[in-house]
Amino acid sequence: MTETLEIAFTVNRRPTRLSVRADQRLLDVLREQLRLTGAKEGCGKGECGACTVIVDGRAVDSCLMMAYQADGAALETIEGLADGDRLHPLQEAFIDEGGVQCGICIPGMILAAKAFLDRAPSSNEAAIREGLAGNLCRCTGYTKIVAAVAAATRASATAVSRPAAGGGVAPGSCRPRSLEAALEILAERSQQARPLAGGTDILVKAKDGLVPRAALFDLTQVPELAGIEDRGDHVWIGAASTHTQMLESPVVARHAPALPPACAVIGGPQIRNRGTLGGNLANASPAADTVPPLYVADAVVEIASISSRREVEITRLFTGPRKSVLEADELILGVKIPKRAGVRGAFLRLGQRQAQAISKVSVAVAMATDGGRPSWVRVALGAVAPTVIRAPEAERALMRGGEEGLRAACAAVRQEVQPIDDLRSTREYRREMAAVLLERAVRQVWRAHA
Repeated sequence: MTETLEIAFTVNRRPTRLSVRADQRLLDVLREQLRLTGAKEGCGKGECGACTVIVDGRAVDSCLMMAYQADGAALETIEGLADGDRLHPLQEAFIDEGGVQCGICIPGMILAAKAFLDRAPSSNEAAIREGLAGNLCRCTGYTKIVAAVAAATRASATAVSRPAAGGGVAPGSCRPRSLEAALEILAERSQQARPLAGGTDILVKAKDGLVPRAALFDLTQVPELAGIEDRGDHVWIGAASTHTQMLESPVVARHAPALPPACAVIGGPQIRNRGTLGGNLANASPAADTVPPLYVADAVVEIASISSRREVEITRLFTGPRKSVLEADELILGVKIPKRAGVRGAFLRLGQRQAQAISKVSVAVAMATDGGRPSWVRVALGAVAPTVIRAPEAERALMRGGEEGLRAACAAVRQEVQPIDDLRSTREYRREMAAVLLERAVRQVWRAHA
């Protein structure tokens, strides 16, 4: 029998306390227990945005969040947007601009827009499209939706008051509050329990029946996994840091400059607001977008179990597709990135489309110069081998500097990759595009150094 949990949170400024099953998603509780049916289940995998709600000021996909993960949070749904009979400016604008048709996607679209505008009011079309990148609409073609958000930006005030969060009451068995407690759960139930943070991958697997949701426990309340810190000779990024947090961090941009642009192309805003660095590493996908930037930053991964701690160079973390040196009772704590003066970096990738797509091939480059010539170079590629790889021959060629070195590097990287044919691409295309992306990335770095 599935365990029942008590949780408490604020929904549309109303304190709420209720019992939920340990296997229920936030979407299920909103719709079935609270009867807040504006959030819809479209894909159930975080691709369409129809289930979008706002949690603690950030848009999230409620289909990829367990109900107990909302314990102690402040939630906003479409039902709480209007002030009595007075519609929110976004709702008014969607009506006035003709941005509403079937209505399935519109609640999520409006909430994604609200979260975006609350943080960075802008009527710039490119910024609006980026803010709505995690939401799909099959009716309108987006033109009127973008116009509605732009109109609401002009009509609404810039001051934003966010609802206050409440105190959480969920038990530590599903939401441990310390690293020791989390590691104890793994030590005692390593064959059954599965750690959960952002949920953007493991809850997709649960949707497909590959992982039981009742076996999951949440790491987002473990303080030892949180934060991005300058620690003198290195930068530390906690495993629970989200892609949004890394994207917005000046410290990360300065010392791991290829990482923010990689985070920027992972899913849409809802996915970036939930997905974590630790999850991306533990997943061990050769197409993981955060991994090549960490390779070129010489990152070291900190790992812990209840009985020991160890550090692993990131180039030694992965042993094959979806395989790593991580043991069943171990957790990734974070990564250490050594500081290097004057480093510049770039990340480029190709997918089936510009957003919401897995990489066919990706390239990260980092470089430092001395007197205008390269003094240190790193090149890493994703989705072109069983794991992310370094390209040492291309690195040596780039150390020569100039156009001749770049041409030699592009020739070398074609030989260093080990691509395969699969549903997303062919090996020859990947091989050729690895060289093309390398050239583009290097030229970006040169421009940054100029």
